[in-house]
Amino acid sequence: MSLQTSSNTSFDLFLIGDTGDISISKPDPVLEMLNAHFDPNQASSVIFLGDNIYPRGLPPVGNILRKNAENTLIRHHEALKNYPGKVVFIAGNHDWNKGRKNGKEYIERQDEYLEGLFGEKVLLPEGGCPGPTSFTLNDNIAVVAIDTQWWMQRDLSFNGSACADGLTSEEEFFDRLVQLLDANKRKHLLVIGHHPVYSYAIHGGRFKLKHHIFPLTLFDQDAWIPLPGIGSLLPLYRRFLGAREDMAHPPYRRLRHKLKEILSNYSNLIYAAGHEHNLQYIRKNRNHFIVSGSGSKVKYVVQSGKYLQFGEKSKGFFKLHFAIDGTVYLSAWALDTSGVLSMGKLIYEEQII
Repeated sequence: MSLQTSSNTSFDLFLIGDTGDISISKPDPVLEMLNAHFDPNQASSVIFLGDNIYPRGLPPVGNILRKNAENTLIRHHEALKNYPGKVVFIAGNHDWNKGRKNGKEYIERQDEYLEGLFGEKVLLPEGGCPGPTSFTLNDNIAVVAIDTQWWMQRDLSFNGSACADGLTSEEEFFDRLVQLLDANKRKHLLVIGHHPVYSYAIHGGRFKLKHHIFPLTLFDQDAWIPLPGIGSLLPLYRRFLGAREDMAHPPYRRLRHKLKEILSNYSNLIYAAGHEHNLQYIRKNRNHFIVSGSGSKVKYVVQSGKYLQFGEKSKGFFKLHFAIDGTVYLSAWALDTSGVLSMGKLIYEEQII
């Protein structure tokens, strides 16, 4: 059962993404760490930031990947079945059949399956629609959910969309986003979408020197095969042209441009995403950008960035603490590989508002 509180109590919000590769044969250590943070006396909520099932979402019954996909969602539910706070999932590119044809059917199946597990709608926006859709966590915290995969998916179009919200163009989507943000601008505002607006990792076109000399380490950390010169082609391609899930790819670039334009009009807005398999906190234009995509996988994040306040390659998640006096604290928690600390290790903490 979801618990909503008034603004005269503090509130904790857990942000964790890309949990689709959690252990399905035994309790998952990251979800167990998350569970250790739940306090029955503290109002809270958990948001899963997409890529809830690897490698290709929830396929139809009879597919060879179906059983493992079901078990992944079941593990999520088992970790949260006694949790009294609000649970929300958003979709990522892997949930959309990894961007392949019929991805919307995969999202619709996941939406229905999660509803069966949790007894209520928890995947937002519902039914594979782009949103935007909003909900409140308490009287002073509002969240706007969007499905950013609508810009990356090959077989989707706003024109003639069958979604219940009746959007017919990108322009209408962004107009509605502005309307929702304006309606809640006196509250703490959080926008959630799977794809980051800013990133200092692979999808943001950020690479280390070793990736130009040993480019295959982008895919396998042990593939130390030197390809000097020609090895730079892949990093340069990912930075300036981009694969479909990279910020440089034209549809993604168009989405980012519009989001940056809109979000910059609001002070102290928080945008939270997954997609990159690391933990990042970026501060720019009076706003706060969180990347929390290391729920089950990890990949590098560069440490040199003008707006990067924190970056870490560790399995874990971020927590936002909304205090009664209106201040907001951000903390990052990483898995304690020694197994001693059930709540994990606190690796970053800052008052951001």
